[in-house]
Amino acid sequence: MYEKAFGFSAPPFQVNPDPSFYFESKGHSAAYQYLRFGAFQAEGFVVVTGEIGAGKTTLLRALLAELDPDKIVAAQLVSTQLGAEDLLAAVAQAFGINSEGLSKPRLLVTLEAYLARLATSNRRALLIIDEAQNLDATAIEELRMLSNFQFGNQALLQSFLVGQPELRKLLRSPQMEQLRQRVIASYHLGPMSAEETASYVRHRLGKVGWQGVPSFSDAALEAVHLASGGVPRRINTLCNRLLLSVFLDAVDTIDAPRVRQVHSELRAEMDGSSASDAPAAAGVSAAQGTSLLCIAASDWGVLACGALMDAFARREDLPEARMLRFLGHHAVRDEQQAQRDLRDLGVEVQGETVELTASSVAGSMAEASLALARRLEGDAPGAVIVAGDGPIDAACAVLASQARVPVVRVDAGLRNGDLDDPRELGRAASDSLSALLLTGERVAMDRLCAAGVPEGSLAMVGALAADVTRLGLARSVAAERTLQREGLPMSLLSDPAGFVLVWLDRASNDPARGAVLALDRELRTLGWRLSTLWPMKAADAALRQALQADAAACGVQTLEVRHYAELLGLMRHARCLLTDCGWLQDQATALGLSCLTIGPNTERHASLLVGTNRLVGPDAGTIARELVDLISSGGRRAGVPELWDGHAAERIAARVSDWLLSRQDDSYRSYLDGA
Repeated sequence: MYEKAFGFSAPPFQVNPDPSFYFESKGHSAAYQYLRFGAFQAEGFVVVTGEIGAGKTTLLRALLAELDPDKIVAAQLVSTQLGAEDLLAAVAQAFGINSEGLSKPRLLVTLEAYLARLATSNRRALLIIDEAQNLDATAIEELRMLSNFQFGNQALLQSFLVGQPELRKLLRSPQMEQLRQRVIASYHLGPMSAEETASYVRHRLGKVGWQGVPSFSDAALEAVHLASGGVPRRINTLCNRLLLSVFLDAVDTIDAPRVRQVHSELRAEMDGSSASDAPAAAGVSAAQGTSLLCIAASDWGVLACGALMDAFARREDLPEARMLRFLGHHAVRDEQQAQRDLRDLGVEVQGETVELTASSVAGSMAEASLALARRLEGDAPGAVIVAGDGPIDAACAVLASQARVPVVRVDAGLRNGDLDDPRELGRAASDSLSALLLTGERVAMDRLCAAGVPEGSLAMVGALAADVTRLGLARSVAAERTLQREGLPMSLLSDPAGFVLVWLDRASNDPARGAVLALDRELRTLGWRLSTLWPMKAADAALRQALQADAAACGVQTLEVRHYAELLGLMRHARCLLTDCGWLQDQATALGLSCLTIGPNTERHASLLVGTNRLVGPDAGTIARELVDLISSGGRRAGVPELWDGHAAERIAARVSDWLLSRQDDSYRSYLDGA
């Protein structure tokens, strides 16, 4: 109706899939490459999922147009609650085989014979099942059995399963284990970002000869993204009505108020239509279309968020993740070191740094809360990720919860039992306010289960510290280089007795510091001598200078480590780690390095129960005896705790993806209320 008035050669926003309008967003490009890869492999199953209207059918049609029909015979069917026998008949009919009156055994023989004839003529069969989430378990099992058909070493049938997000949940059920083992590629097609939505609109208009009339304002394109959740079919429906609206009103500019008005009209019209097509279904997509905000308020927070964001970035079904890094006396001490630590992991992250000027803990928490509040006033993230247990992490969890932004708590459930420890209170507060709790060890998991945390809000994923260790090992700096730079003797590395490595997160802790300085004397009393290396961060230069003379007199070599890779290199050569730092206890276990933890308690129970850690107090005599015992016995021979395989971040990313898919998006509902 409006095409002629605007000089269009065709309607630009048809709802029906049309490969000629294919738009290569980041997600669609990746999904298409997965399909092509699967087709090239010629065996097994390829799974592609996405929301209604995400563009799955368009991708399939684009792929089918590319395949050579002289080599591949493709059959496509749409699943509608098919059982096993119905599926077999439908597959046969899709390949042009008359199945009427055939028993199941006869049908299987006929189908196998047909597929074998294709193979003998150097052709192969590809079965594409759309809306595969409607298949029941018996039908999927029948598909798996069909994949057993072979001609020599060649698989006779390859299957593509395409469906809505429910298909992912179906395939993850325990009874689908055998089929999952045959999935050679799997991809979830998420919604487009705001920038991609704008490019998509312009792309489709350009395909029909658009010359800039009518124009879309930047605010209008942002409103289109919000209203559609970045889902192509919803974008098409909305933009088609927008073009009709400006044509009828004889105007040539589309602005944000018009988008909201037209979207409101569409909602009213669709109130009586099927729930599957209603805009309310955009909740999941809208949740995924927003960002994830990772809080980094300590050196460990930077490393943990780096590993998480690396895993998030490798999944197309997750929104963009950004880091909010806090720099200050009670947060990250050195911005340059933080950036270098991220490079040591080989990851690139997007984000910003907020400098905190307060000298007190309370002041830093207040500043951090204010900074986070300002960032939540605009486009609120889909979730705030909290991986640390410091006061600023807890403050951010509280503020996000109050702002109705869900909190994802990593390393949840850790406790040391000391109610006078501010970190203990922070851990409990963060856990209680979180919508999703992800634990790294069994004791923490059991504790949260006993506290009544709902099953859907809780998962055990393994220790993120093991992931950080795995990522950092490839870039760890040789201990020789660090010692040479600091002017320390290489004999520290060649000494058969080895050396004790000290790392105090709270270097101003008087009992711990006193224990380190008295350690050499206590060891000599026992007839032992061990070299002691005490690395400190550049931010602790003043403390190091104050201690240097006393440390040297006590046989302790202090040195500066400038970034994580240098510390990891020293840990790889050490005989034992002496620390008050929880995340380094876990990393020592990941490395198989014996560890003594200074203090009366620890929150890291897996490193004690299964790993390489022993808990000692701040008494130098006790520490010396434990050291002698460790070295005399060849070190603590420990196992690897459950799920400490260096892939916790990947499991976290998968769990966050599922969680986002299952949520209704509050920001989308707020947008609708304001329309």
